[in-house]
Amino acid sequence: MRLSSIFISSLALTMLSGCVASKIVTAPFKAAGTVVETAVDASTQTESEREEDLGRKVLAERKRERDACLDQAETKEERKECKRAYKDD
Repeated sequence: MRLSSIFISSLALTMLSGCVASKIVTAPFKAAGTVVETAVDASTQTESEREEDLGRKVLAERKRERDACLDQAETKEERKECKRAYKDD
């Protein structure tokens, strides 16, 4: 019984065209390549993404400086000066 199932399986593989058999054999390698490409793409950063990140950092730093200025201000005029100095352009 086992011999007949092996024979039928091997006969089916030989009856398949070379094109179909090669697709079956190469499919796992193509899938692995796609996964690697996706992982590399996810880990890289475009120039515009870098610029956006830098812009966010600069804005966050300016906000921290403004908040520190406001915390140190003792008079209403000093608070106005801090707001004027760190006004969003």
